Amino acid sequence: MAISKMTKREKLNWLTDLEEGYRPFDKRALTLLRSLMDDGDAQVRAEAIACLWDDPDPRWIDVLMRKASQDPHAEVRAHAVSALGRYVFEGEAAQFEGWDAPTFNQSDYQRVVEFLFRIAKDPAEALGTRRYAIEALAFRSEDPAVFNLIDWAYHHRERRLKVSALFAMARHGDPRWTQYILAELRNPDPQIQYEAVRAAGELGLPEAIDTLIELARAKGARKSLRLLAIFALGQTGDERALDVLEQLSRSRDRDVREVSREALDEWRAMAEMEQMVDDLSDDADDLIDYFDTAALPDIWDEHSGTFSRN
Repeated sequence: MAISKMTKREKLNWLTDLEEGYRPFDKRALTLLRSLMDDGDAQVRAEAIACLWDDPDPRWIDVLMRKASQDPHAEVRAHAVSALGRYVFEGEAAQFEGWDAPTFNQSDYQRVVEFLFRIAKDPAEALGTRRYAIEALAFRSEDPAVFNLIDWAYHHRERRLKVSALFAMARHGDPRWTQYILAELRNPDPQIQYEAVRAAGELGLPEAIDTLIELARAKGARKSLRLLAIFALGQTGDERALDVLEQLSRSRDRDVREVSREALDEWRAMAEMEQMVDDLSDDADDLIDYFDTAALPDIWDEHSGTFSRN
């Protein structure tokens, strides 16, 4: 169907199918997507931009920056900033891998990061756009400036910034966020509590297990919160969660039953991963015992040494 003949609902349905993988991200889809990013309706433009998270091609960087800076609608600007977060994620992965990605270079990465910092710190920018910039930057787990931004957002009097701060904490992964997350697990604000529960699961906080179990068993709790707590238990991989998840997987409530089974799969995957780490650690200890380390070159005192004992 020609784009000129599509209704708003048809456009949004098409974008939803594309984002959820029901339509291929082929040349035709990209052509239509580019057109919809300039649609006269702000909601359509925002949803079209959201689809770019799944296509982190550097050719979109300038498009997204332009949308984030110039679109007259705050929701569109916020979605563009959020989509730029994918490039931060890819840049962090590329740094770890030695920048072997052929289509994404350090220059692209650096200008995205600098752009997002400008947005996050601009008091004249809409709050929603600043929030998404902080969330996007949260992938930079080793950057003290990002830590400070998240901390600032958490302590800000605007509750929406606190919501984004908790979301960013889960991405950032710094252990110092533990006390903040635990403090919000019983917050009466539904959105703040939801993000705290989600962060506790993603970070696998053992200190949160008792509260997560209580929420998972609470039949009177909000359904969305209860289901999230159940899945968070699976993400922790904690032994205390196993019996609870097995019990809930036999619940009469279909939603509870299905999410509990998904959580059990997650729990088992975490358990397998931890076992692999333990096995690798044991193998490394065996190698250390086997070799006469005194006969190896002493690189530990060299500033240029490849390894560190810390």
